[in-house]
Amino acid sequence: MARVLLLLTTFGVLAAWAGAQGGPPPLDPADRAKLFKTDRALLDQLVNHSLDLSKADNPLRQAQECQAAARTLAVYLRRAAADERDAARVAEMAGLLTDLVRDGLAPNLRVARQTFPDTSPQGEQVKQLGETALKDLEAWAAIPEGTVADDGKVKAAFAALAELKAKLK
Repeated sequence: MARVLLLLTTFGVLAAWAGAQGGPPPLDPADRAKLFKTDRALLDQLVNHSLDLSKADNPLRQAQECQAAARTLAVYLRRAAADERDAARVAEMAGLLTDLVRDGLAPNLRVARQTFPDTSPQGEQVKQLGETALKDLEAWAAIPEGTVADDGKVKAAFAALAELKAKLK
């Protein structure tokens, strides 16, 4: 009984302490407006890619739409590295790109390879898409030069992106 009371008391104290820590301070309106302006075009493009993906009627079209979305993210990733030099944003974009390739492009490409025979016109498109996706991934997985290249989170995010080559083959 004493152990249970001690455990509950300890838990209550730790919970109260954690709750008192608070979260990060909210962004001021100027910073929020800047972030929205920066991300608005990206969000518009990703929503359009998502709509196109939802309309895709076979695994080949789905893989093509995933690749188009990945290319869009890659453009904004490079922009965040070259223009903004924001390591946190670069790591976040690389993580999103990794998720998209791992959970969208690779599985759809695998299903498309299983669905269409190599000798069919769609099979040729699948083969070409796979080769293009590998080349794109090699380019995307190269850490951009500059101040963000030394950040640990950026290195880890790009390492995860580079590991996806095996899933695309």
